[in-house]
Amino acid sequence: MLESTHESREELARLFRGEGTAAEARRVAEHVVVCKECWSRASGAMADQEAVGEIAAAGPLRPLVDLYRLEQDRADHQVEAQKALPQIRSLGIKTRRDKVRLTRALHTVSFLEALLAEGNGPISPAQSEEMFNLAFIVARQLPESKFSSVIKNDLAAECCAEMAKARRCSARWTAARDALKRGFDYAEKGSRSPVVEGKLLCVEGAVETDLGNFAVARELLRRAAGLFESASNALLWSRTLVQLANALVEVDPRESLRVVDQAVIVIPPNNLRLTLLAERVKVECLVTLGKPREALLRFEALSELHEQFLEPYIQLGKRYILARILDGLGDVDGAVSLLNEVIAGDIEHGLMKQLFLDLVSLFGVYLRHGQPDGAISVCRRAIQELSLLRDEEGSDPAAREQMRTVWKSLEDGVRRGTVQAGATAVMKRYVTAHWRTPAPELPAFREQES
Repeated sequence: MLESTHESREELARLFRGEGTAAEARRVAEHVVVCKECWSRASGAMADQEAVGEIAAAGPLRPLVDLYRLEQDRADHQVEAQKALPQIRSLGIKTRRDKVRLTRALHTVSFLEALLAEGNGPISPAQSEEMFNLAFIVARQLPESKFSSVIKNDLAAECCAEMAKARRCSARWTAARDALKRGFDYAEKGSRSPVVEGKLLCVEGAVETDLGNFAVARELLRRAAGLFESASNALLWSRTLVQLANALVEVDPRESLRVVDQAVIVIPPNNLRLTLLAERVKVECLVTLGKPREALLRFEALSELHEQFLEPYIQLGKRYILARILDGLGDVDGAVSLLNEVIAGDIEHGLMKQLFLDLVSLFGVYLRHGQPDGAISVCRRAIQELSLLRDEEGSDPAAREQMRTVWKSLEDGVRRGTVQAGATAVMKRYVTAHWRTPAPELPAFREQES
């Protein structure tokens, strides 16, 4: 749109002083509601007028003034929410829950959103769960004069999905499923929004993926993707397709490639992070399919994207994928060197679950290339790392003791020559599901698992 078609700040100020004609007001109102730039100017003009007197709100200008008031109220609530967060953090669990439940000033969507954002920040899973639990309390306490029971149930369902996600990160599978059940119950009493149901299904799919129930996870994530597609929500649709493709990389790489190709078409153009994740799934699929040369070419094409995301998890993942490519190309020394860098980074940044998954990958490199001494050294290293862990860094004592037993069993199997390459997948599923809580039975590493 040309600059000449926009409304000037001076002209808008004149109208909100009540000095324009009805025809001028109608023309401006029709334009401002569809032009972000002019809405910004109109908001500024209304703020200026409000500072010195009343805003003229007759006729066509009334909807603009009402929208301005709503935005001002929301901004005020957001400020109050941000001011309340530090106070809430400083309280004990019971006190903070009581305060959130009983303080009407905190019963706003802005405070609920602030709690959800806090829970999705760089904090521990336990802290995240507490923030999501507080958000759930707010959802149930929203004033009935402003929020219908349908909307409150939708918000409660979304909070339950977030709680389930936090519990999944702590490997508390039963508790995660309990939160999901509550979430589906609330969703049933809500608007039946496909987005709300889809979010719950995504978390349920992630739980089943972690537990190795890939067929169930596949079905859940397909359903979620279909719901987001029906809602025309391109971001959630594409994100779910990438999640599904990632879950299938090692169990069905051809299907994973098909799904990720579909995702790439749907990903919003400005979402470079999701694009990077999708392209990395493609690279891993090619490695799994035994096409390391093609994988290397695709990986090199991602260099500019990788440079835009410097956080440790992305950069360590970059080295991990290159290690997989080198492994596929037969460059054992290169793969081992890179994986050792990744493992050192896991320790530096406190990524304990990823540490043991990457140790499993290093074990697999040695095993596949017929280097049992190297595989045994990884088992010993894993046992040593377990002895250095504290409760808050990864797992409880019972889980660590069981994992020591599992790594020792793996070491003994390598010594006897009864452990084949398939043991790597078994061990990866075990670590994923039980790095924090013990398994009901130990994984078996038999010769036929190849």
